[in-house]
Amino acid sequence: MDDDDFDFSDADLDHLPANTLQQLETTALRATQPQHHAVVPADDSAYYGFDDGDEDQVVNLDDDRGAPRFPNTHAEAYQPTQPDHGASAQYDGAVDVDELPRQSQVDVGKLLERIKKLEQEKRRLNQNLDAASADVIHKTGEVDNLRRRTEHATRQAEQRLAQQQQEHRDAAGKIAAERDALLRQLEQAKTNSAFDEHSRVDEHMRRPRRVVPSRPKPAAPVALSPAGTPSKRQKNLPLGDGFDDDDVVMVSPSKRRDKPKAATPKQASKRKRQITNDSPVPILELSEPRTQPKAPDPSSINEAQLDINLLRNLWRHDQRYALLHRLLSHRCSKGDDRILEALTQHAYPSDPMKKLSSVVYDSFSASAPSHNARELAIRLCGIFNKLWMQCLRESYYAPIYLILDALQFVLACEPAKTAVAVMQDIIPLIVESVKLVAIPIYEARNRNEKKTAFLFSSAYQNTVDEINVQSCLDLLYLLATCCLSCPSPEPLAQFWRDMPIDWVLLMLQKEQPIPHMLILLRTLSTSALPASLGPIIASEPETQRGGESNLLARLTNLFSESIEPIPNPKSAEPAQPVQESQIWIVRLKILDVLTQFSIPEYGSAVLISHGLCIGRLIKYLNHAVSALYARPLSPTQPEKIATVNTTMKLLNHLTTCNPGFNIKSKLNETLGGLHAYYVSLTRLAFSEGLVLEAGIEQEVMDMAHDILDDGLSPEEGDALAEVFPSGNSA
Repeated sequence: MDDDDFDFSDADLDHLPANTLQQLETTALRATQPQHHAVVPADDSAYYGFDDGDEDQVVNLDDDRGAPRFPNTHAEAYQPTQPDHGASAQYDGAVDVDELPRQSQVDVGKLLERIKKLEQEKRRLNQNLDAASADVIHKTGEVDNLRRRTEHATRQAEQRLAQQQQEHRDAAGKIAAERDALLRQLEQAKTNSAFDEHSRVDEHMRRPRRVVPSRPKPAAPVALSPAGTPSKRQKNLPLGDGFDDDDVVMVSPSKRRDKPKAATPKQASKRKRQITNDSPVPILELSEPRTQPKAPDPSSINEAQLDINLLRNLWRHDQRYALLHRLLSHRCSKGDDRILEALTQHAYPSDPMKKLSSVVYDSFSASAPSHNARELAIRLCGIFNKLWMQCLRESYYAPIYLILDALQFVLACEPAKTAVAVMQDIIPLIVESVKLVAIPIYEARNRNEKKTAFLFSSAYQNTVDEINVQSCLDLLYLLATCCLSCPSPEPLAQFWRDMPIDWVLLMLQKEQPIPHMLILLRTLSTSALPASLGPIIASEPETQRGGESNLLARLTNLFSESIEPIPNPKSAEPAQPVQESQIWIVRLKILDVLTQFSIPEYGSAVLISHGLCIGRLIKYLNHAVSALYARPLSPTQPEKIATVNTTMKLLNHLTTCNPGFNIKSKLNETLGGLHAYYVSLTRLAFSEGLVLEAGIEQEVMDMAHDILDDGLSPEEGDALAEVFPSGNSA
């Protein structure tokens, strides 16, 4: 049958192998054979062909090795042969047949028609796929266009918003400038008016007042009668009888001549301002006349009634409110504002209308008057402690630095007993405030992604900025030193009873900032009491010993830990490393704390009984001695020399204060401790103190030599002397 009868063209079958049609015919013929006559070898692959029950599938005509399993011709593929069970099969990979049935005629046209339909279906599916792909590309382009337009519109909106905000700020600035200018002009006008008024008054007061002379009053003429002028007391005389009567005036003077002339009225009285009462309210009548009080006559005062103490109080300066006056003028640590002026900028979130300065004024005015300056200082500390506590309750940390400034100023101006009186109220506030900054650092020590991300978040950074941990720890150190200066040991013991041990261990973690660790170590050096070291946990000895063991383990572990900050996971740049000099300083401060612990007999016993303290001290001594040669004459050479001297003195003190104590017995639990013991002490004992070893004290060398003598056998000592023949002790 010709291919044209089925509407095939050569282009439709170009992608098929050359022998595909022959393989299809062969497969069709084999499919018509009975299946139960074929014997398939066990190691051969499955038979390929079309299944009558599944005509919609296209079969794979090749086996797993890529070679067709059918012969090229029908005659060779299906030539009937006699079964030969002793010989191998005629064809490689062909089936062994017991009986070849009669070949049946296969309708190749149907098969080709089926192939054509499948090819058309495939072409249609490919076209649909191409159309769908083009549609997807078109949709993607539209989405990209819409996204670009949206981003462009968003940028334009942001630019317009920023421009409008800038214009608003400019306009507000201009209005504020105009307002300030008008206010200045108003103030200037008021000032000028006040100056003019003052000048007018001053000029009026300095103008000389014209004095109008008054006319002298003429003396009244005296008319004398022969008998004399009768007196007034004889005004009413009896009627005269015409005889000699001296009281009768013989000659009556002329009334006109004897009448004195009326004096001219004074003009000055007309110019006097008449006092008038223009007030509508009637004048109050005073019960007593306005008279100036007269000074008492000194002679009338009884000297026996005077109290000399009363006179002394009048001359004594009252210091009760001097602290308050100084506090009102004290400036805060941030900015130039005074503390109480800066408190006007803050208010509790629960009561935003009432400023914190008003809270301070109200609390102070509501309290009873104080009788001395110490009571006033304690009252001021109590007011600021309440402010601090309320800020922590409402998570409002912005004004805490002002409270710290006020407390530090008050306690610095007052004696130590004032700090002791307010110590129990301040310590819990310091602990809770520092925890807000220190706990996130401790939680991120394992580089947890979530915890580390919070460590560099804006919320945590705001908390760090608002809570000054260094100021809190400085206030804590101030309280500790005030307790230490008291003659009684009870205030210092109470201080360390109020200190929680977990908080101290938290602040000694290697991830904490070095300045915070240093100030806490300075505070911890005051905890060497006759019966305890560090915070006093409880009265039970076993519980206290456990806390002291944990504290010593934490301190000595810092000798070998890598002190470094936590890096920011979102930053491409590595974290700023800690300077080597700071690490040496921190560890040198730890040695100072251990030295303070070793001074009391109790502390010395605790140090030598600790399982790891002596071993870690020996290993750190070896590390410090080796560091002298690792980097010759490095910038940290003074810190290294100081570390060697301090560590050796501490070990010698522990050895001499505890007779029978053997250092080597404490090195079994420390890995490499015995080796470090021999190396470090031998280097120190036979050191000459030159160049790299310059600065090592002679007594330190003698201490190392003495400890070696107690721990070495004679044979070991001779061997060391042969190794170091030029040593000072050889």
